Amino acid sequence: MLDGDPGLGKSLLALDLCARLSTGRPFPDGSPGPGPSAAIILNAEDSEQDTTLPRLQALGADLKRLFVLHPEDDPGQLLRLPGQTALLDDALKRTEARLVVLDPIMAFLDATVCSNSDQGVRRALLPLLALAEKHSCAMLMHRHLNKQGGGRSLYRGNGSIGFLGVCRFGWLLARDPLQPEQRVLAQVKNNLSGPQASLSFVVEAPDATSAQIRWLGPSPFSADELLAAEGNAPAKTACDQAHDFLADFLADGPRTSREIWVAAQEEGLSERTLYRARKQLQVRIKRVQLGTTRLHYWLLPHQQLSTMQPAGTVVPDLEQWLAPLRERYPPSTPLDDL
Repeated sequence: MLDGDPGLGKSLLALDLCARLSTGRPFPDGSPGPGPSAAIILNAEDSEQDTTLPRLQALGADLKRLFVLHPEDDPGQLLRLPGQTALLDDALKRTEARLVVLDPIMAFLDATVCSNSDQGVRRALLPLLALAEKHSCAMLMHRHLNKQGGGRSLYRGNGSIGFLGVCRFGWLLARDPLQPEQRVLAQVKNNLSGPQASLSFVVEAPDATSAQIRWLGPSPFSADELLAAEGNAPAKTACDQAHDFLADFLADGPRTSREIWVAAQEEGLSERTLYRARKQLQVRIKRVQLGTTRLHYWLLPHQQLSTMQPAGTVVPDLEQWLAPLRERYPPSTPLDDL
């Protein structure tokens, strides 16, 4: 399990691991991998064509060994667990993948699964544990943190403690308290070996699709220390919160106004506060016309939208993914006119 707030780079970190695995490169701590191996990626928040695959290419992945999984009867829908466990079982047989990424795990649970019920969560995840043992692979699941603040890292992930209870390893991704531009990957639990050192890294994101991770080596902070530092920080104003939220959310690259607005509502941020934070950060807006859909991308001053098409341009031969894109990004949010 990998826990962390939105916008810190959990998805990019998982893609970095997949890229390393696909080419047989060492892992971030320098330990050797198992040799070039396949991985399966299930991502509910990023588009396969305009985000996941370009990022994997930028990370130097061997795309022949990486597979983005969708239900065969409806490619536009998400895999649901445990109801469609057989589909994942079949994919593991075909690909012989050594790693499966579920990002975030909450998006792939059946509607009947209560994420706050220990019994319900364990019933949903035990089939994944059985698949991991059957196919000798690892399952990497992502979660957002709850709103409690501070506290022990064991209890900060969203939902029941059963999520972490089923996992053999748990990790936390958080900001370095002394150098906020750096992230720290810290161990929360480990049932199969001794304590592992925390690792720090920075995200280098020249544009939306070429973000990369530069690993910096060991960090002195434990998972609990990272959260304690977060909990002891001075109280922030609404504008400070919006500033930090927007800087974090755009750190990995430009995002659409729809993505920003949905995430901002979850954080309780208002349209007016986001507008002030946008001015402080000098965020630019680029409008992109894809068929009949207009997307509004927010960019930090140093970022570029390298795949942007001129307004009014219809991208050829992309209708197969334009339709789900239009559904995912419905028209107009209050941020589109800022």
